Amino acid sequence: MEKNAAELLKKYLSGQCTPEEKAMVEDWYLQLPFQKKAPAAEQIEASHDEVLDRLKQRPKTRGIGYLKHIAVAASILLCVGLGFVLFNRKIEPMAGLAKKKLEDVLPGGNKATLTLADGSVVDLDKALNGEITKQNGIVIRKTENGQLEYIIQDDPDAVSGTNTIATPRGGQYQVSLPDGTKVWLNAASSLTYSYPFAKNERAVALQGEAYFEVAKDKQRPFKVRANQQIVEVLGTHFNVNAYSDEPMQKTTLLEGAVKVVAGGNEVRLKPDEQAKFNAASTELVVDKNIDPDQYIAWKNEVFAFNNEDLKSVMRQISRWYDIDVAYKGKITTEKYFGEIPRSANLAEVFKILELNHVHVQVSGKTMTITGN
Repeated sequence: MEKNAAELLKKYLSGQCTPEEKAMVEDWYLQLPFQKKAPAAEQIEASHDEVLDRLKQRPKTRGIGYLKHIAVAASILLCVGLGFVLFNRKIEPMAGLAKKKLEDVLPGGNKATLTLADGSVVDLDKALNGEITKQNGIVIRKTENGQLEYIIQDDPDAVSGTNTIATPRGGQYQVSLPDGTKVWLNAASSLTYSYPFAKNERAVALQGEAYFEVAKDKQRPFKVRANQQIVEVLGTHFNVNAYSDEPMQKTTLLEGAVKVVAGGNEVRLKPDEQAKFNAASTELVVDKNIDPDQYIAWKNEVFAFNNEDLKSVMRQISRWYDIDVAYKGKITTEKYFGEIPRSANLAEVFKILELNHVHVQVSGKTMTITGN
């Protein structure tokens, strides 16, 4: 049976909760990282039936925005499983040593290396602001806010060259390319590009994930080659997730139009649509029922989960916190919904994600998750 959430909250506010009940209420609160104050008991009772009704009617995919608009108190129902947590589940806090080790794992930040045309490598994290180098009539400089930009100068003797900017696990970086296109690189990603771009196209090669705001140029389409797919645009905003360890490569369009070619197939996207490419089956499909903001949440310093299993969640955690993840036993198949700030240390993140059937051990840079 479900506990009466309103009565439990009243007991908590009056200091009459048992240790187990107190842990339960605090666990609910931790699963609402953006909420600044606890909900009133009246909110819980008023929204409880409404939330259950909505969950029964919930389609296969719902955006994170939908989750935010459900009454705050009742959103304790939205964390795992079919979208809800049973009120009577037992809370098993992390062991003290594991929690301490996780607290020492800090989030990622602006980290990247730049490989120049001559093969030399610049550590952008350590490089001073200002001009880094001048090659082929183009000045490459690091800005005060930790971004990389290219400034084209007239040079009749300029010859083409190739640069690669790469982020490690636990790193991210923003670069403004020679044509004015802005690119945000997620962790464990790389972008290779020529400068100046060719006269008939602007081609880049991506490994990992990046968000693009492409400068308009009708004479030169912008092409992103990512694993086995090519994304072609003239000027638009879109996100490409093409990590090699992900089962599906996803191109999400926010503005403009793009063409995606993969596996011998071709699709065209409109805003708020997503192309999904399965490299194993070479199947390329369009998903029109998505919340695009979920797929660029990383760019806005947030993890956003919508019906994702634990291993999918942990792949994102692994890249951002530069840790390895191992599994033992039967791992839960419950699903996660919600948002977590990427600025949190790993202990805070795992407390929000922690389930009754999941236990964690930490050894060096490896986190082992043990199921039943």
